[in-house]
Amino acid sequence: MDSERAWDRHYTRDRSVLRYPDENLVRMLAPFLRDREARSLRALDLGCGTGRHVGLLVEMGLVRPAGLDTSFNALSLCAGLYDAPFVQADARSLPLKSGSLDIVVAWGSLHYTVKEDLAPMLAETLRVLGKGGALFGTLRNSRDSFLKKGVHLGNDVWATGNGDIESSTVAFYSEDELRAALSPFSAFRYGFMERSPLGRPDSVISHWYFQAEK
Repeated sequence: MDSERAWDRHYTRDRSVLRYPDENLVRMLAPFLRDREARSLRALDLGCGTGRHVGLLVEMGLVRPAGLDTSFNALSLCAGLYDAPFVQADARSLPLKSGSLDIVVAWGSLHYTVKEDLAPMLAETLRVLGKGGALFGTLRNSRDSFLKKGVHLGNDVWATGNGDIESSTVAFYSEDELRAALSPFSAFRYGFMERSPLGRPDSVISHWYFQAEK
């Protein structure tokens, strides 16, 4: 409950409204879409926040990709911005038919819960993807120090003390944990991206990013 309240509070702040897509996701989606008819593909942004990657999917030619988030405040900010349906739901139990999607984007969302939730979330993603479908996602890297503050709950999971999302749960993953989590997929590739906040070179923001195919 503390984590849910933290995210609803987060989405009352102007600086939480992100409009531009992550360039790494753009670079991953472009080759995936190159030999496919984008208008015929079905997609979901899982943990869509304020909808920036729903907007990206629309710009790349997909028709009415869906956005899903647990935060009502986030979804309220999406209303009227994009020609897409937005749903408030839990990633552990997706309100979608099996095999109904070609693309799932989970960018900056899967690590904001305890590690025990990752396997059921990925299992649900596999269920709703059709054959040849792909998940494009991120997980927080264990090298990250920016959010690794506050209360350590064990197993590299924290109730972060970061003021922007204070009290929200954040899990940090090693490379072995990442590979184990993605092992149910038929194939996957991954890399990592790191930066420091401006003026704080001693603090590291680090993510794994990956493409996993059914």
